Order: sequence, then C-alpha cells, then structure tokens
Amino acid sequence: MRSNAKCFDDLRAYCETLPIVDCHDHSDGCGPKYADPVQVVVNGYFPSDLHSASGDAEIALLQDAQRPWEERWPLLERLWQRTKHTGYAQVTRRVLKHFYGEDDVTFDALKRMEGRLLDLTDAAAFEGILEETHIAARILDIWPDLRKVLDGTLMLTPRGRLAISLPGFHSVRSYQMVQDFGNVLKRTITSLDEYLDVCLEIFVGCKHFGAVAFKDQSAYERPLTYGNPTRAEAEAVFNWFMEDPRRSAAYPDGVRPLDDFLFHEFLRMARDLDLPVQLHTGHMAGIRNDIAKTNAVGLTRVLELHRDVRFDLFHANWPYGGEWLYLAKNYPNVSLDFCWANIIDPIYCQALFKQALSSVPHGKIHGYGSDFGGNADRAWAHAAIARDNIAIALAEMVEAEYLGLDEAKEVAYTWLFGNANEFFRLGL
Repeated sequence: MRSNAKCFDDLRAYCETLPIVDCHDHSDGCGPKYADPVQVVVNGYFPSDLHSASGDAEIALLQDAQRPWEERWPLLERLWQRTKHTGYAQVTRRVLKHFYGEDDVTFDALKRMEGRLLDLTDAAAFEGILEETHIAARILDIWPDLRKVLDGTLMLTPRGRLAISLPGFHSVRSYQMVQDFGNVLKRTITSLDEYLDVCLEIFVGCKHFGAVAFKDQSAYERPLTYGNPTRAEAEAVFNWFMEDPRRSAAYPDGVRPLDDFLFHEFLRMARDLDLPVQLHTGHMAGIRNDIAKTNAVGLTRVLELHRDVRFDLFHANWPYGGEWLYLAKNYPNVSLDFCWANIIDPIYCQALFKQALSSVPHGKIHGYGSDFGGNADRAWAHAAIARDNIAIALAEMVEAEYLGLDEAKEVAYTWLFGNANEFFRLGL
C-alpha cells in the first residue's frame, strides 16, 4: 500500500529504519513448524475470513491436516478468490512474497513452497525475523505457569516482556477456581481477604519477574460496563460458593457483583504497583461474536473512577473509532493502541491515524502490536502493514500542510517506538 503524496516514499523509508515496540503478542514459544503449504496460507487470523466466506463444515475440511493438502486445494482456491482482498489476506500475501518469493496463492506456488517451509521452532530463525522487523520488545499475554513466574524459571520468547493476564483472577465463581490461585503460593484460601492477599502477592511477584503491564480481555465473555458493587454484595457471592465446594455461582448475573468488585480491586493494585492496564476493546477473534458488549465507551465509568491508573485501550476499538478517540481526548489516563487493528481493517486505521493526529495528543498513541502467537513471519508482515498505514496517514497530512515532514517523522517515531517505550517503562 502507498500514497500519492510526494513525501510518502521518504516517510515510508524512514519508518522502515525505526525500532518498534510490539505492544501485544501471544508467543509462548517459538513456532510454528509448517507441515504443508496450505497451513502457511490458512494461518493466523485469515481463517476467520475464510470461515466468514464459507461455513463450519468447509473451514473444518480446509484445516484438516490429516487430508493431503492437494485434496484441500480446490476448496482453498475457491475461498481465496472470495477473500483475497481483506486485511488478513494482505498478511498472507506478504508472507508468501517475502519468505517464499510467491506473488499469489496458486497450486503451482504452493507446490514450489514444499520442501522450503519455515520452521519457526528454530529459535535462531524466530529471532532473526524479529531482528529483521526491528522489533525491540514484545509485550506478551501468554497465561504462563505462575509458579515458574514467581520462582524466576519461566522462559519468555525472544525480546518478550510479560503482561499479567487478569480475567481469570476476577471471574472466579467456585471454590476450586479460588484454590487454584491459592495453590500457586501453597495456601488454602478461606475468605475474600485471603484471596485478595494471594492475588496481590502473585502480582508483586510478577512485577519482580519483569512484568510491565496487566492485560484484560474480559470483553470476550462479558460487557465492558463494569458496575461498582459494595464489598458486602461481592462477599455474599464469594462466601456462598466457598462454604460448599460443590456450588458454582451462576454466570453471568450470579457472579457479576464479585467479578465487578474484584476488577476494581485489581485496578487499585495496578495503580499502587504503577503498572498500566491493557484492555481489549472492539473486534474479537473468530466469528459470531457480540460486538456491542465490547465498545470501549462502556468503560467510561471505570476510566472516570480510576484516574491514577494508566489504561491502554486496544484494537482501535474497531469499528467504534469515534468513541475511542473521544475517550483518549477526554481522559488523561487513557492511551490508544492500534494493535491488531492494522490488519483487521487497514483503511480504517489509515483514516483513524489521521483523525488521531488532529484530535488526540500524539504522545498517547501506540501504533503497532502483532497480536499473533509464535507466528514471527506474520508479525513481520503485520509490522510492514502498520508502517504502511502510518506512512500513508502522515504523508497525506504533510500534503495537506497540516504538519511538516520532519514533524511527521517525529510522530512516526513516537507511534512506533517512543510512546510505548515510555508508557510501559521499557527502558530501551
């Protein structure tokens, strides 16, 4: 992708030289090792578009690795013709071009790829791609074994910094779910106070390990409209299931007072630990999701109450861009993160980068997060698209005489590296 703006090539070349912070990734190990060329194509987020263009039975057939890839090819060929222009497909195109020298998804191209498929379980190959991409650090949401975090034996993937995953801590609704966290510290929990003490000790241990943020993706399971229940309301739920291990609080309404209360308690802990909180907003992985419950505007009361907590709102809140910009413009404790969004909808992001420049202090924008798990090849492609989007947006703003080229380069630097380096206290 490119712009016709006169300064685009200069600005795009500059973006290519910059180090970048991958603000959101799920790599809990190097990988994958591709087994066949169809797997290279049908990987990452692209299967969602293929699923949207087909149906349950067809996507299951396409992903059935027990069938020879040649047998699956006719279905892939038909679906590729229906999906090849999406943002996710652009990732696939770039992976094929950069790593295999292929311009399109064809039977002959896939045949040529056999025998030279990437093996990203090779740590050297994995890190080599990160080096080529100029990824200086990656913030990892990986749901690790907490015991290994606390004793310092957890091994992160190259350049990784840990994010503490919050949802499991505040969505507890049974005795066993509570004890699972107590077991991390070899304790039996009998009260809400003891549970909160255990959680805080785990969070402190995670920070000592090197965690740089909390991450919460509860929008997949519940609305972002958190209430502010009393401790008594939350404790009634907690005590009810704790007194009988066979009980489980009904989801969602039966457990919500406790869920909401714990969420607020953990935000206070984040404040005291000086760790920012990354929040999933907008689009969700997969298909058949309820997008209404994930609109970041539902967080307004949370942002208003917890003014000393630094929030990082994810995924450009796609498709609710206006509400997203509004929250950052109005709340000093809100930053905006384009992670994942650059490939969900590249054109949306190009427009939103321009709007963000004109409506929100540019020091509150994080421009890139790969949001892949182990797919370093796709992280490279995603970074290329993010650089395109930023260069296109800023070049067009230079063309409009909104800012100068040197100023645009300064903004690009902050969006790709500077802002995130400061916000997450990375010390790079």
